Amino acid sequence: MDSVFTVQPGRRFDLRSTAVPTTLRIYQDRQGRENEVEVRETGAFDVPPTCLSSLTAFSTAISAKIDAVMAGVTHKQRIVNRRSRRLERAARHLLAAYQRTYDDDGLWPVETDELLLDYVIALEALLISPVDKDHKSIGKNIRSRAAALFLTPAEQERTEALVKKAYADRSTYVHGGVVEDQAGEKKKLEALRTLRLLTLQIILRWLILTPSDTDDLTALLDAADGPEHTRLIEQPLRDFFTATPPRACPADFA
Repeated sequence: MDSVFTVQPGRRFDLRSTAVPTTLRIYQDRQGRENEVEVRETGAFDVPPTCLSSLTAFSTAISAKIDAVMAGVTHKQRIVNRRSRRLERAARHLLAAYQRTYDDDGLWPVETDELLLDYVIALEALLISPVDKDHKSIGKNIRSRAAALFLTPAEQERTEALVKKAYADRSTYVHGGVVEDQAGEKKKLEALRTLRLLTLQIILRWLILTPSDTDDLTALLDAADGPEHTRLIEQPLRDFFTATPPRACPADFA
């Protein structure tokens, strides 16, 4: 999916920038009166020169992964199409959520549940297998497979808990209920930000591990237990992050 973004200078992908520059703009109302409004400056995404070479290497490696998935590097055309659709649909919902998120604290309350739905759909697109025919097992499978993409017990438990709550909230919303947060709207926005960053990590790790010589990545995740987790999940991820380290190393790669 090709897109052009106008963003805050210096804006990070986690959407928590500090000291974002502002400028004054003058708008005319319907009566022709001029109103001066302070707005955030926009422009091209800003990358410090010291980070440019590493960002280029990281982006090039990820682009190659995306091209491989969309081209379908496998001998089974049936699997090729499914993998491509998985990534395309996850990207579509992630992009839809990002385009409606200017900053973490500027969301309309009516939008928060819609954004949560987009993130959960992105996770489902990547982590739910066609063999998951039992509706009751879908929630369990999505959180166990998401957790399998992380390397330490602490991160696995954290991921499973976050995905479990997100999927439960998704079900409440889809079935006509009201997603409430007893801690208040601020905590709800913080939880949404946490889910967004987790979704990005899961999509990244899915890309690193896909395509592979398996029919379905979900089968690989289900089989990744004990020593097999090191071979199937941990080692490929460590190899990738060692060869093309991101600016901030993930918490489970100490």
